[in-house]
Amino acid sequence: MTTPAPACVTAQTTVDSREAAEALASAAIDQAFAACVQVSAVRSYYRWQGQVHDDPEWLLTFKTTAEAAAGPLRDHISQHHPYDEPEYIVQHIIDGSADYLAWIRESVAVQS
Repeated sequence: MTTPAPACVTAQTTVDSREAAEALASAAIDQAFAACVQVSAVRSYYRWQGQVHDDPEWLLTFKTTAEAAAGPLRDHISQHHPYDEPEYIVQHIIDGSADYLAWIRESVAVQS
């Protein structure tokens, strides 16, 4: 019986500064929590503590495995994120280039 390959996912969060985005992205790559992190400037509209906000933010999209997203990546973001209640959303990659998905799996290390 063969063991199925780990599921690949994207995880995302937003921060309020380029410096915070770069710190989270660099740490995720350095510690092998993700194979790739894309950082994009976005504008977010949301309600927080009874007030409507319209703010520039930085969106980080992590390419990783489901195991890393549920463990070390989530823990790292929880510990180092500048927001009181950070966005952390994980989405399964349901299809993609076999070689690219294999690269994600090979690049992410989860310590047991």
